[in-house]
Formats: sequence, C-alpha cells, structure tokens
Amino acid sequence: MDVVDGDLVLPYSAPMLARVLALAGLPTTRALDVANRVGRALESRRAPTVGVADVRDATAAELHSDGEDETLRRLRVRWWLRGERCPVVLAVGGTSGVGKSTVSRAAAEMLGVEAVLSTDLVRAVLRGTLHPGLVPALSDSSFSAQRMFRSNLEGNRLLAAFEQQAAIVSQASVFLVRRALKEGMQVMLSGVHLVPGLVDVPEDWPLFSYVLTVPDLGEHERRFTARFLTSDRDPQQYVSRLHAIRELDEYIV
Repeated sequence: MDVVDGDLVLPYSAPMLARVLALAGLPTTRALDVANRVGRALESRRAPTVGVADVRDATAAELHSDGEDETLRRLRVRWWLRGERCPVVLAVGGTSGVGKSTVSRAAAEMLGVEAVLSTDLVRAVLRGTLHPGLVPALSDSSFSAQRMFRSNLEGNRLLAAFEQQAAIVSQASVFLVRRALKEGMQVMLSGVHLVPGLVDVPEDWPLFSYVLTVPDLGEHERRFTARFLTSDRDPQQYVSRLHAIRELDEYIV
C-alpha cells in the first residue's frame, strides 16, 4: 500500500509514523502499536493507494479511541504547520541554564520547524560590527555585561547593562523575524535577550513568545554541570556567577 502526498508516492511505513507519534509524546512501544493498527485499518480498504489525509484520519481515530487526545492535539499542530507552511516564529526566552536550546531543538523537531536560531548569533554579529566603545555592554555575557557597562547613574548595574544589551539584540532580532515572516519561513528562535515587552512587535505578527525558568536553585546549578558533558563550556564560569544569573531569571520572569 502506497501513500500519495502531492507528487510524492511512498510505501506506508509504520516505523516512520511511530517516530512522529513518539515526537508528539506517545511512548515508543505504544507509538509502534498505534502505527501498526493504522496500517491494518488502511489495508482493510483494499486500495492500492491512500492519501496523506487518510493516514491522518486513521491515526486520529486510533489515538482518540485510546484516550490520547493530548497527543492528538500536538500532532495536529505539527500537521498544520507542515501542511499549511504558514510563516510563524516561536520565541523561547529565559536566563542561562534554563534549557532554552534543549527545549527549542526538541520542539522544532516535534513540530517540524526546520530553522532553529539563537540570539547569541545575533549578538556575535553585532559585536563584530559595532566598536566595543560604542556599546560596551555587548562585549560580555548577559550576566556579566555590567563589567563593561559605562554609566554614572545609580541603581542595579547588572539589570541596567543587561537591559541595554537585550534591547539592542532584541531589536536586531525583530528585523530577523520580519525577514523570516516575509519569506514565509517557520523559525524557532531562542535566547536570553528575548524579554517580552522590551521592544515593540506588531500585534498581527504570528510570533509566539515563551519564557522558561528553573525555580529550584540546586537544580539550576546541576544543569550547568550536566551541560559540560555535551559542550566545552566551563560550568564554573556559570556557577561562580549563579547569583547574577538567578537575579536575571527573576527579572525576566
């Protein structure tokens, strides 16, 4: 039995459907069972070919009969995004170590969003373009920006420097988002600089913003140590500045 998707014709694959179901949150063993049942239901029609819509309808029926309506809801979002190809940007903010990159990659894979970008890349471009003397706060990390911040005003220098850095990077990211939407792209954007309300964004943009946080101090510290296992970022650099990182977390939330 083949599945017709526009000009593309491929054999029905239970493992392929099971992978999509697993991405939507269904346990792997159950996902394969549902995919096999969908295959049998389609084969019972005794037709040499079926459409993608037929596969989706059969999948929805099996999930609904199993009481997996939440999995079905997530799956329908994926189907809509991949089927309609409407431009959309999902923005994930939060301070260092809350899981922005991990969540963004996982969500992008689940939803079928191909472009995953970070505001750290935007900041890197700005740092390479603007002289450090013009915007000193861009020259250091979000939780240490006050070391390069120049101001005679009294107040919380950490938050003032971070706001300056975040406002500049966010404004540049707005232009990136505008371009993506104009080109009809679907983008996952993450970064500490995505602070809701810091820059103006047109209300009619299909931009959905989220903020992540880690309420527990010990868990936050453990994440930096765990991250060192898969990257070359020294956890001590973050642990030594954990108080500042937590202060930024509270401010962003």
